Amino acid sequence: MRYRFRGVMVGDGHRPAGMALRDAQDEAGVPPGVWKGRGLAALGLAAGDVVNERQAELLLGEGRHPDADRIERELLAQGKSPARARRATVLGRPIEHNRSPNTEKAKERTPWLAMDLVFRAPSTAHIAWALGDDETRLVLELCQDIARDKTLAWLEDSVAQIRWGSDAKHRKLIRDGLIVAVFRHYESRAAESKPLLHDHAVVSIRARRPDGTWATSPRTRCSPTSSRPTPSTPCCSWRRCPRGSVGRGSRVR
Repeated sequence: MRYRFRGVMVGDGHRPAGMALRDAQDEAGVPPGVWKGRGLAALGLAAGDVVNERQAELLLGEGRHPDADRIERELLAQGKSPARARRATVLGRPIEHNRSPNTEKAKERTPWLAMDLVFRAPSTAHIAWALGDDETRLVLELCQDIARDKTLAWLEDSVAQIRWGSDAKHRKLIRDGLIVAVFRHYESRAAESKPLLHDHAVVSIRARRPDGTWATSPRTRCSPTSSRPTPSTPCCSWRRCPRGSVGRGSRVR
């Protein structure tokens, strides 16, 4: 998770310890992240809302409701125990389960809470963006927005699955949709940074089953040979998508 806060959220720049997220984004010249996905409604969020630091810590770092602090306070005021109040904010299985000595191979397991999909235009488009005037840049950035959002909608409608039961024998499309934090970058990560318009879409793997309960480990279907989404292509996990499929996944730790 440290990489997310010190890298992706601030345009892959360096974020000094103690610097507020918004200040770091302003210094790096990147806009604040925004929430996307139809799964936001179940959490009381809306597409386009700004991603604040505490929300990201709770959801992407702990697998908890992004408004967990308020929920805990209200439950404690009602007389609930601290343990019960905290458990009520967890979406699905607590990450502490992976660290329990009673969990098989606990030391080998790292909680997997999100994946990072990178959206970038073809070389001709981002070169035109880098060399074009302000109007050209705005048009190309709008095209980037549309392409990214349509791809995320396709993932929600036809791809992301929720699994449960012994050996994940039960699989269904997620109930509501995905919960995604999108961060726009304008430069590459290379030592000699170069103009490169791209977005990081950090997708939470917490999602709701058909019965409304929260669980983890959505699955995706990806095309092994093309960057164009095709619903009938073979199944693979989020973290094992073939090279050339839409986006590139990486664990959030």
